[in-house]
Amino acid sequence: MRIYIEIEEEAGDTVITIKCREKSAYIDRLVAAVYMVDRQIMVARDGEMLPLDLEKVLYMESVDGRCFVYTQEEVYETGSRLYELEQQLGPYLFVRANKSSIVNLEKIQSIRTYVNRRLLLTMANGEQLIASRQYAENIKRLLGVGKG
Repeated sequence: MRIYIEIEEEAGDTVITIKCREKSAYIDRLVAAVYMVDRQIMVARDGEMLPLDLEKVLYMESVDGRCFVYTQEEVYETGSRLYELEQQLGPYLFVRANKSSIVNLEKIQSIRTYVNRRLLLTMANGEQLIASRQYAENIKRLLGVGKG
């Protein structure tokens, strides 16, 4: 891969062009990573609302009707529902892993096949999540992982 940066003083918006032989899961992840730069969601901690950079988020989980956002060091709460976050964050490397969680594909440390065609996802902080059968194939496809 080669990266070129051209400075144009008259340029309006920044334009990023990707030239490739074919569109692949790698290219999709690259585009999502670019979109994720400077993106934030609002979260709460100790009754205070804070902006949180998406790149810090490992995963999000719905528990008893409340939605929690996990980073390497902290756990926050968000007023959004999981399905709302899934819709908002789909373009930014976040994908549904099971009925109650969304993971940041960039923060998956390792993947193992698990019982009954599920996946065991180990996140960057060492926590493990189960990707259900329903979502496992999509996760493998997005990460460019072969069948098996």
